[in-house]
Amino acid sequence: MVRNIWILLVLLAALGACVREDLQPCPPLQIMLGVEDKNYDNIDEVAAAGLDARRDDDEPFSSFIHTLYYVVEDYETREVIAEKRISNVEGDALQVACEGLDAELPFGKYIVTAWGNLPEEATIGNAGGVRSSVLHPESVEGADVYMVCDTLDYDYRHGTHYVDLERVKGKLLIEVVNLPVDVNWSDKTIANVAGLVNSRWEYEGIGTVCTMHEWNGEPRILTDTYLAPSSDGEASVLDVNFYDDASRIHPVCEPAPVNLPLSRNHITVVRYDYNTETGACEVFMLVDSRWESIHGLEMD
Repeated sequence: MVRNIWILLVLLAALGACVREDLQPCPPLQIMLGVEDKNYDNIDEVAAAGLDARRDDDEPFSSFIHTLYYVVEDYETREVIAEKRISNVEGDALQVACEGLDAELPFGKYIVTAWGNLPEEATIGNAGGVRSSVLHPESVEGADVYMVCDTLDYDYRHGTHYVDLERVKGKLLIEVVNLPVDVNWSDKTIANVAGLVNSRWEYEGIGTVCTMHEWNGEPRILTDTYLAPSSDGEASVLDVNFYDDASRIHPVCEPAPVNLPLSRNHITVVRYDYNTETGACEVFMLVDSRWESIHGLEMD
């Protein structure tokens, strides 16, 4: 009698387990991609200064992520189980990273790596299974890039996993006020920003970003630039010049370079203020909701 009860318990345990080769249905692996960093970490401070606005947390996936790449790999062997090349995001729902996944995929441990907002021509590096992306190729600011890399335990009770992408870069916001009406051009160079980031969130290399802007005599202009964090723990260097001619040969205002600590998912705010009475160009940085003066410089 005891022996029969023991056999019955063994049979019940076997029937309760999910053996993918024999029993159906077993839950297919579903990887639901969402967005973690919908707002910058200091957005409330910057919004209070009237320089940016908080995004709604209910905005759809596609309002933050416009292109998507992902790869799913076996944790032990690093074999690629599924991969979706860079393509446009369609629809507003959370994205399901399942293209190419076998319906009979064995239970086990897997790694999913996803990138958002890379241009379609971008190349994803792969050294030893660690994916990487260049952040500012040819010194261009590029897009508001997102990334996630996570390890998933896939078993009978855990078939659906939610994975959120995080912002890779920060943003430099520059406000310029009180410039003479004929000064309508500027260029800026930001040196010592990280050159690339990999799926371990390791920033490597050194890059530089160069931009140019033009306006039409407005007394106030506002520009923003997506930038990788400062490289190797050292401050980045911002160098801005203002011109009264489209050739941008001879600056009429050359503020001294400014050292800036740039961070991931953080807005760094700098203001250039020309005082028509003193002829001085003052530079300020928004720090803890206060404008801190950096230095005063004379207009040529």
